[in-house]
Amino acid sequence: MTKQFFLLTLVLFSLLSYGQQPTKKYVQNNMATIATIEPDSLNFKDLEAIGNAIGDSRIVMLGEQDHGDAPTFLAKTRLIKYLHEKKGFNVVAFESDFFALTEGWEKLNKEKSATNKFIRNNIFSLWSNSKECENLFYSYIPSTLQSGHLIIIAGFDSQVHANYSKENLKTFIDNYLKNKNIDFVKTPNYQSEFLSVMDGEPLISWAKPHASFVNAINTIISQLPKKDSTSFEMMVLKSMRENSRSTMQYRTNPKEYSDIRDQQMAENLKWLVQYKYPNEKIIVWAANAHILKNQIFIKVPKADRQPMGNFFTQDELLAKSTYILGFNARQGTAGRLTKESKYAIQAPKATGFETWIPDDTKFAFVDFKKFREKYPNQSTYFFMKGIGHSNAYALWTNIYDGVFYIRDMYPSEKME
Repeated sequence: MTKQFFLLTLVLFSLLSYGQQPTKKYVQNNMATIATIEPDSLNFKDLEAIGNAIGDSRIVMLGEQDHGDAPTFLAKTRLIKYLHEKKGFNVVAFESDFFALTEGWEKLNKEKSATNKFIRNNIFSLWSNSKECENLFYSYIPSTLQSGHLIIIAGFDSQVHANYSKENLKTFIDNYLKNKNIDFVKTPNYQSEFLSVMDGEPLISWAKPHASFVNAINTIISQLPKKDSTSFEMMVLKSMRENSRSTMQYRTNPKEYSDIRDQQMAENLKWLVQYKYPNEKIIVWAANAHILKNQIFIKVPKADRQPMGNFFTQDELLAKSTYILGFNARQGTAGRLTKESKYAIQAPKATGFETWIPDDTKFAFVDFKKFREKYPNQSTYFFMKGIGHSNAYALWTNIYDGVFYIRDMYPSEKME
Protein backbone atom coordinates (compact mmCIF):
# COMPACT_ATOMS: atom_id res chain seq x y z
CA MET A 1 0.00 0.00 0.00
CA THR A 2 2.84 2.35 0.92
CA LYS A 3 4.59 1.61 -2.38
CA GLN A 4 1.39 2.31 -4.35
CA PHE A 5 0.87 5.59 -2.49
CA PHE A 6 4.46 6.60 -3.22
CA LEU A 7 4.05 5.84 -6.93
CA LEU A 8 0.76 7.75 -7.08
CA THR A 9 2.36 10.74 -5.36
CA LEU A 10 5.28 10.59 -7.80
CA VAL A 11 2.92 10.52 -10.78
CA LEU A 12 0.87 13.46 -9.46
CA PHE A 13 4.04 15.43 -8.73
CA SER A 14 5.33 14.73 -12.23
CA LEU A 15 2.05 15.81 -13.80
CA LEU A 16 2.03 18.99 -11.73
CA SER A 17 5.61 19.80 -12.70
CA TYR A 18 4.92 19.07 -16.38
CA GLY A 19 1.80 21.23 -16.39
CA GLN A 20 3.77 24.12 -14.92
CA GLN A 21 6.52 24.02 -17.54
CA PRO A 22 5.26 26.83 -19.86
CA THR A 23 4.67 29.16 -16.89
CA LYS A 24 7.94 28.27 -15.18
CA LYS A 25 9.87 28.69 -18.41
CA TYR A 26 8.23 32.06 -19.03
CA VAL A 27 9.10 33.28 -15.52
CA GLN A 28 12.72 32.19 -15.84
CA ASN A 29 13.16 33.66 -19.33
CA ASN A 30 11.29 36.93 -18.71
CA MET A 31 12.20 37.76 -15.12
CA ALA A 32 13.59 41.28 -14.79
CA THR A 33 16.18 41.70 -12.03
CA ILE A 34 15.64 44.73 -9.80
CA ALA A 35 18.96 46.19 -8.67
CA THR A 36 17.89 47.67 -5.36
CA ILE A 37 14.94 48.68 -3.18
CA GLU A 38 16.76 51.53 -1.45
CA PRO A 39 14.52 54.64 -1.72
CA ASP A 40 17.45 56.98 -2.31
CA SER A 41 18.57 55.05 -5.40
CA LEU A 42 17.30 57.34 -8.14
CA ASN A 43 18.82 55.56 -11.13
CA PHE A 44 15.53 54.06 -12.25
CA LYS A 45 16.84 52.07 -15.21
CA ASP A 46 16.10 48.75 -13.47
CA LEU A 47 12.48 49.84 -12.88
CA GLU A 48 11.84 50.47 -16.56
CA ALA A 49 10.66 46.86 -16.95
CA ILE A 50 7.85 47.65 -14.52
CA GLY A 51 7.18 50.95 -16.26
CA ASN A 52 6.94 49.24 -19.64
CA ALA A 53 4.57 46.63 -18.23
CA ILE A 54 2.36 49.33 -16.72
CA GLY A 55 2.32 51.13 -20.07
CA ASP A 56 -0.51 53.65 -20.25
CA SER A 57 -2.37 52.32 -17.21
CA ARG A 58 -3.90 55.10 -15.18
CA ILE A 59 -4.20 53.19 -11.91
CA VAL A 60 -1.38 51.12 -10.39
CA MET A 61 -2.11 49.05 -7.28
CA LEU A 62 0.84 48.16 -5.05
CA GLY A 63 0.25 45.34 -2.59
CA GLU A 64 1.98 43.84 0.44
CA GLN A 65 1.69 40.40 2.03
CA ASP A 66 1.52 41.69 5.60
CA HIS A 67 1.27 45.20 7.01
CA GLY A 68 4.78 45.09 8.40
CA ASP A 69 6.88 43.97 5.43
CA ALA A 70 9.89 46.25 5.64
CA PRO A 71 11.52 45.46 2.25
CA THR A 72 8.14 45.88 0.57
CA PHE A 73 7.71 49.34 2.11
CA LEU A 74 11.15 50.33 0.80
CA ALA A 75 10.40 48.92 -2.65
CA LYS A 76 7.05 50.69 -2.80
CA THR A 77 8.66 53.97 -1.78
CA ARG A 78 11.17 53.70 -4.63
CA LEU A 79 8.41 52.68 -7.05
CA ILE A 80 6.30 55.69 -6.05
CA LYS A 81 9.25 57.99 -6.75
CA TYR A 82 9.73 56.38 -10.15
CA LEU A 83 6.04 56.48 -11.05
CA HIS A 84 5.78 60.09 -9.95
CA GLU A 85 8.90 61.37 -11.68
CA LYS A 86 8.94 59.23 -14.83
CA LYS A 87 5.35 58.11 -15.42
CA GLY A 88 3.29 61.11 -14.28
CA PHE A 89 1.50 59.60 -11.26
CA ASN A 90 0.54 62.38 -8.85
CA VAL A 91 -2.04 60.84 -6.48
CA VAL A 92 -1.27 58.19 -3.84
CA ALA A 93 -4.42 56.64 -2.33
CA PHE A 94 -3.89 54.70 0.89
CA GLU A 95 -5.83 51.95 2.60
CA SER A 96 -6.75 54.50 5.26
CA ASP A 97 -9.64 56.77 6.28
CA PHE A 98 -11.49 57.97 3.15
CA PHE A 99 -12.83 61.21 4.65
CA ALA A 100 -9.78 62.17 6.68
CA LEU A 101 -7.16 61.75 3.97
CA THR A 102 -9.20 62.99 1.03
CA GLU A 103 -10.78 66.04 2.67
CA GLY A 104 -8.07 66.68 5.23
CA TRP A 105 -5.22 66.71 2.72
CA GLU A 106 -7.09 69.13 0.48
CA LYS A 107 -7.68 71.54 3.39
CA LEU A 108 -4.18 71.14 4.83
CA ASN A 109 -1.73 74.00 4.92
CA LYS A 110 1.01 72.45 2.79
CA GLU A 111 3.91 73.27 5.05
CA LYS A 112 6.39 70.57 6.08
CA SER A 113 5.66 70.41 9.80
CA ALA A 114 1.89 70.46 9.21
CA THR A 115 2.21 67.83 6.50
CA ASN A 116 4.29 65.56 8.74
CA LYS A 117 1.83 65.89 11.60
CA PHE A 118 -1.13 65.19 9.32
CA ILE A 119 0.45 62.03 7.90
CA ARG A 120 1.43 60.77 11.35
CA ASN A 121 -2.08 61.28 12.73
CA ASN A 122 -4.19 60.09 9.80
CA ILE A 123 -2.49 57.28 7.90
CA PHE A 124 -2.57 53.96 9.75
CA SER A 125 0.34 53.79 12.23
CA LEU A 126 1.43 50.50 10.64
CA TRP A 127 2.92 52.73 7.95
CA SER A 128 3.13 56.23 9.40
CA ASN A 129 5.26 55.03 12.34
CA SER A 130 7.38 52.69 10.22
CA LYS A 131 11.07 53.44 9.82
CA GLU A 132 10.93 52.02 6.29
CA CYS A 133 8.20 54.52 5.30
CA GLU A 134 9.98 57.50 6.83
CA ASN A 135 11.69 58.50 3.59
CA LEU A 136 8.38 58.55 1.69
CA PHE A 137 6.20 60.29 4.26
CA TYR A 138 8.50 62.74 5.96
CA SER A 139 11.04 63.54 3.26
CA TYR A 140 9.90 62.82 -0.29
CA ILE A 141 6.22 63.82 -0.17
CA PRO A 142 6.92 67.14 1.63
CA SER A 143 9.70 67.88 -0.88
CA THR A 144 7.25 67.58 -3.78
CA LEU A 145 5.02 70.26 -2.25
CA GLN A 146 7.74 72.82 -2.85
CA SER A 147 8.73 71.61 -6.29
CA GLY A 148 5.47 72.45 -8.06
CA HIS A 149 5.17 68.76 -8.98
CA LEU A 150 3.38 67.75 -5.84
CA ILE A 151 2.08 64.40 -4.68
CA ILE A 152 -1.56 64.38 -3.56
CA ILE A 153 -2.58 62.07 -0.74
CA ALA A 154 -6.03 60.44 -0.58
CA GLY A 155 -7.70 57.56 1.26
CA PHE A 156 -10.27 54.97 0.25
CA ASP A 157 -10.87 52.85 3.38
CA SER A 158 -14.38 52.93 4.84
CA GLN A 159 -12.96 52.48 8.35
CA VAL A 160 -13.14 55.74 10.32
CA HIS A 161 -9.99 55.86 12.43
CA ALA A 162 -8.07 59.07 11.81
CA ASN A 163 -7.72 62.14 14.03
CA TYR A 164 -9.03 64.44 11.31
CA SER A 165 -12.29 62.49 11.19
CA LYS A 166 -12.67 62.52 14.96
CA GLU A 167 -12.28 66.28 14.94
CA ASN A 168 -14.13 67.24 11.75
CA LEU A 169 -16.42 64.55 10.33
CA LYS A 170 -19.47 65.23 12.48
CA THR A 171 -19.41 68.99 11.84
CA PHE A 172 -18.72 68.49 8.14
CA ILE A 173 -21.77 66.24 7.64
CA ASP A 174 -24.00 68.22 10.01
CA ASN A 175 -23.33 71.46 8.14
CA TYR A 176 -23.96 69.80 4.79
CA LEU A 177 -27.29 68.27 5.83
CA LYS A 178 -28.55 71.43 7.51
CA ASN A 179 -27.66 73.38 4.39
CA LYS A 180 -29.73 70.90 2.35
CA ASN A 181 -32.61 71.46 4.79
CA ILE A 182 -33.89 67.88 4.53
CA ASP A 183 -36.81 66.82 6.72
CA PHE A 184 -34.87 64.31 8.81
CA VAL A 185 -32.64 67.06 10.23
CA LYS A 186 -35.72 68.58 11.88
CA THR A 187 -36.64 65.41 13.78
CA PRO A 188 -35.45 64.25 17.25
CA ASN A 189 -34.02 61.12 15.64
CA TYR A 190 -31.44 63.20 13.80
CA GLN A 191 -29.67 63.87 17.08
CA SER A 192 -30.38 60.59 18.88
CA GLU A 193 -29.84 58.10 16.04
CA PHE A 194 -27.37 59.93 13.83
CA LEU A 195 -25.27 62.74 15.30
CA SER A 196 -24.86 61.16 18.74
CA VAL A 197 -23.54 57.96 17.18
CA MET A 198 -20.76 59.98 15.54
CA ASP A 199 -19.38 61.21 18.88
CA GLY A 200 -16.08 59.78 20.11
CA GLU A 201 -15.08 56.63 18.26
CA PRO A 202 -18.45 55.05 17.48
CA LEU A 203 -17.75 54.00 13.93
CA ILE A 204 -15.06 51.53 14.94
CA SER A 205 -16.87 50.09 17.96
CA TRP A 206 -19.36 47.24 17.51
CA ALA A 207 -21.02 48.12 20.85
CA LYS A 208 -22.78 51.18 19.41
CA PRO A 209 -26.29 51.23 17.88
CA HIS A 210 -25.22 50.60 14.32
CA ALA A 211 -28.58 49.34 13.07
CA SER A 212 -30.38 52.62 13.85
CA PHE A 213 -27.40 54.54 12.46
CA VAL A 214 -27.64 52.64 9.16
CA ASN A 215 -31.39 53.30 9.00
CA ALA A 216 -30.81 56.99 9.69
CA ILE A 217 -28.31 57.26 6.82
CA ASN A 218 -30.70 55.46 4.47
CA THR A 219 -33.37 58.01 5.37
CA ILE A 220 -30.95 60.89 4.82
CA ILE A 221 -29.84 59.58 1.42
CA SER A 222 -33.45 59.14 0.30
CA GLN A 223 -34.16 62.81 1.08
CA LEU A 224 -31.11 64.31 -0.60
CA PRO A 225 -31.44 65.69 -4.15
CA LYS A 226 -30.47 63.37 -6.99
CA LYS A 227 -27.88 65.85 -8.24
CA ASP A 228 -25.87 65.09 -5.10
CA SER A 229 -25.61 61.39 -5.93
CA THR A 230 -21.94 61.65 -6.93
CA SER A 231 -20.91 64.32 -4.42
CA PHE A 232 -18.16 63.77 -1.87
CA GLU A 233 -20.67 64.20 0.94
CA MET A 234 -22.83 61.41 -0.49
CA MET A 235 -19.81 59.12 -0.72
CA VAL A 236 -18.90 59.89 2.89
CA LEU A 237 -22.43 59.03 4.02
CA LYS A 238 -22.40 55.76 2.10
CA SER A 239 -18.94 54.92 3.39
CA MET A 240 -20.05 55.51 7.00
CA ARG A 241 -23.13 53.37 6.42
CA GLU A 242 -21.14 50.46 4.99
CA ASN A 243 -18.59 50.76 7.78
CA SER A 244 -21.39 50.33 10.32
CA ARG A 245 -22.84 47.42 8.34
CA SER A 246 -19.49 45.67 8.23
CA THR A 247 -18.85 46.37 11.92
CA MET A 248 -22.11 44.64 12.83
CA GLN A 249 -20.77 41.52 11.10
CA TYR A 250 -17.26 41.70 12.56
CA ARG A 251 -17.59 39.01 15.22
CA THR A 252 -20.41 36.88 13.88
CA ASN A 253 -19.75 36.77 10.13
CA PRO A 254 -16.14 37.64 9.16
CA LYS A 255 -16.73 36.93 5.46
CA GLU A 256 -19.63 39.39 5.30
CA TYR A 257 -17.58 41.93 7.23
CA SER A 258 -14.74 41.68 4.71
CA ASP A 259 -16.99 41.71 1.63
CA ILE A 260 -18.84 44.84 2.76
CA ARG A 261 -15.63 46.67 3.56
CA ASP A 262 -13.86 45.69 0.33
CA GLN A 263 -16.83 46.58 -1.83
CA GLN A 264 -17.06 50.03 -0.27
CA MET A 265 -13.31 50.54 -0.61
CA ALA A 266 -13.76 49.79 -4.30
CA GLU A 267 -16.61 52.33 -4.52
CA ASN A 268 -14.55 54.98 -2.74
CA LEU A 269 -11.61 54.33 -5.06
CA LYS A 270 -13.88 54.51 -8.13
CA TRP A 271 -15.13 57.89 -6.92
CA LEU A 272 -11.55 59.16 -6.56
CA VAL A 273 -10.72 57.94 -10.07
CA GLN A 274 -13.88 59.13 -11.81
CA TYR A 275 -14.90 62.29 -9.96
CA LYS A 276 -12.22 63.65 -7.63
CA TYR A 277 -9.16 63.12 -9.85
CA PRO A 278 -10.48 62.27 -13.34
CA ASN A 279 -7.37 63.65 -15.03
CA GLU A 280 -4.73 62.22 -12.70
CA LYS A 281 -2.82 58.96 -12.55
CA ILE A 282 -3.33 57.20 -9.23
CA ILE A 283 -1.16 54.86 -7.15
CA VAL A 284 -3.00 52.60 -4.69
CA TRP A 285 -1.24 51.43 -1.50
CA ALA A 286 -2.96 48.43 0.11
CA ALA A 287 -2.61 44.78 1.07
CA ASN A 288 -2.29 41.99 -1.49
CA ALA A 289 -5.48 40.56 -0.01
CA HIS A 290 -7.37 43.72 -1.02
CA ILE A 291 -5.95 44.47 -4.47
CA LEU A 292 -6.07 41.00 -6.04
CA LYS A 293 -8.72 40.16 -8.64
CA ASN A 294 -10.36 36.93 -9.88
CA GLN A 295 -10.26 35.29 -6.45
CA ILE A 296 -12.28 32.41 -7.90
CA PHE A 297 -8.97 31.14 -9.31
CA ILE A 298 -7.59 30.48 -5.84
CA LYS A 299 -8.08 26.78 -5.13
CA VAL A 300 -6.15 26.17 -1.90
CA PRO A 301 -6.98 27.65 0.51
CA LYS A 302 -10.41 28.32 -0.93
CA ALA A 303 -11.12 32.04 -1.24
CA ASP A 304 -14.38 32.75 0.58
CA ARG A 305 -14.37 36.52 0.25
CA GLN A 306 -14.34 39.07 -2.57
CA PRO A 307 -11.46 41.56 -2.50
CA MET A 308 -11.54 45.22 -3.46
CA GLY A 309 -9.56 44.55 -6.64
CA ASN A 310 -12.20 42.16 -7.86
CA PHE A 311 -15.03 44.62 -7.21
CA PHE A 312 -13.05 47.45 -8.81
CA THR A 313 -12.14 45.58 -11.99
CA GLN A 314 -15.71 44.42 -12.65
CA ASP A 315 -15.94 47.74 -14.46
CA GLU A 316 -14.41 46.88 -17.84
CA LEU A 317 -12.98 50.35 -18.46
CA LEU A 318 -11.38 50.47 -15.04
CA ALA A 319 -9.99 46.97 -15.52
CA LYS A 320 -8.31 48.00 -18.78
CA SER A 321 -6.71 51.05 -17.17
CA THR A 322 -5.46 49.27 -14.01
CA TYR A 323 -2.23 47.37 -13.38
CA ILE A 324 -2.19 45.26 -10.20
CA LEU A 325 1.25 44.49 -8.76
CA GLY A 326 1.36 41.86 -6.03
CA PHE A 327 4.36 41.41 -3.74
CA ASN A 328 5.97 38.08 -2.90
CA ALA A 329 8.75 36.95 -0.55
CA ARG A 330 10.71 33.71 -0.48
CA GLN A 331 12.07 33.44 3.07
CA GLY A 332 12.59 35.28 6.35
CA THR A 333 10.41 36.65 9.14
CA ALA A 334 7.43 38.97 9.27
CA GLY A 335 5.41 40.94 11.78
CA ARG A 336 3.70 44.27 12.42
CA LEU A 337 4.52 47.31 14.53
CA THR A 338 1.28 46.78 16.43
CA LYS A 339 2.27 43.24 17.50
CA GLU A 340 5.28 42.24 19.56
CA SER A 341 5.48 38.72 18.17
CA LYS A 342 7.17 37.98 14.86
CA TYR A 343 6.80 34.84 12.78
CA ALA A 344 8.75 32.82 10.24
CA ILE A 345 7.17 32.93 6.81
CA GLN A 346 6.37 29.61 5.17
CA ALA A 347 9.01 27.94 3.08
CA PRO A 348 8.07 27.80 -0.60
CA LYS A 349 6.67 24.61 -2.06
CA ALA A 350 9.21 22.48 -3.95
CA THR A 351 7.54 23.41 -7.25
CA GLY A 352 6.45 26.87 -6.17
CA PHE A 353 6.98 30.19 -7.94
CA GLU A 354 9.69 31.26 -5.50
CA THR A 355 11.87 28.28 -6.46
CA TRP A 356 11.82 29.38 -10.11
CA ILE A 357 13.83 32.48 -9.22
CA PRO A 358 17.62 31.93 -8.94
CA ASP A 359 18.87 31.71 -5.35
CA ASP A 360 21.23 34.67 -5.76
CA THR A 361 18.50 37.02 -7.03
CA LYS A 362 17.41 39.41 -4.26
CA PHE A 363 14.71 41.31 -6.14
CA ALA A 364 12.88 40.64 -9.39
CA PHE A 365 9.79 41.52 -11.39
CA VAL A 366 7.65 39.24 -13.53
CA ASP A 367 4.97 40.59 -15.88
CA PHE A 368 1.98 38.23 -15.79
CA LYS A 369 -0.05 40.49 -18.10
CA LYS A 370 2.44 39.83 -20.89
CA PHE A 371 2.20 36.10 -20.14
CA ARG A 372 -1.61 36.22 -20.59
CA GLU A 373 -1.17 37.98 -23.92
CA LYS A 374 1.43 35.49 -25.10
CA TYR A 375 -0.42 32.39 -23.85
CA PRO A 376 -4.14 33.29 -23.89
CA ASN A 377 -5.20 29.64 -23.58
CA GLN A 378 -2.78 28.72 -20.79
CA SER A 379 -4.47 28.06 -17.44
CA THR A 380 -1.72 26.74 -15.23
CA TYR A 381 -2.21 26.61 -11.48
CA PHE A 382 0.88 26.77 -9.28
CA PHE A 383 1.91 27.45 -5.71
CA MET A 384 2.96 30.97 -4.71
CA LYS A 385 2.81 33.05 -1.56
CA GLY A 386 0.55 35.55 -3.22
CA ILE A 387 -1.78 36.76 -0.47
CA GLY A 388 -0.04 36.56 2.90
CA HIS A 389 3.16 34.69 3.68
CA SER A 390 1.54 31.28 3.23
CA ASN A 391 1.54 29.11 0.12
CA ALA A 392 -1.61 29.14 -1.97
CA TYR A 393 -2.45 27.13 -5.09
CA ALA A 394 -3.98 29.36 -7.75
CA LEU A 395 -4.00 30.61 -11.32
CA TRP A 396 -1.79 33.49 -10.25
CA THR A 397 -1.21 34.79 -13.77
CA ASN A 398 -4.89 35.82 -13.85
CA ILE A 399 -4.98 37.24 -10.32
CA TYR A 400 -2.13 39.75 -10.59
CA ASP A 401 -0.83 41.64 -13.60
CA GLY A 402 2.67 41.39 -12.22
CA VAL A 403 4.65 40.26 -9.19
CA PHE A 404 7.50 41.97 -7.36
CA TYR A 405 9.69 39.24 -5.84
CA ILE A 406 11.73 39.79 -2.67
CA ARG A 407 14.09 37.03 -1.54
CA ASP A 408 14.57 38.00 2.12
CA MET A 409 11.71 39.35 4.21
CA TYR A 410 12.05 41.04 7.62
CA PRO A 411 9.64 43.03 9.78
CA SER A 412 9.39 46.78 9.89
CA GLU A 413 10.95 48.77 12.73
CA LYS A 414 9.36 51.63 14.59
CA MET A 415 10.54 55.04 13.50
CA GLU A 416 12.57 56.91 16.09
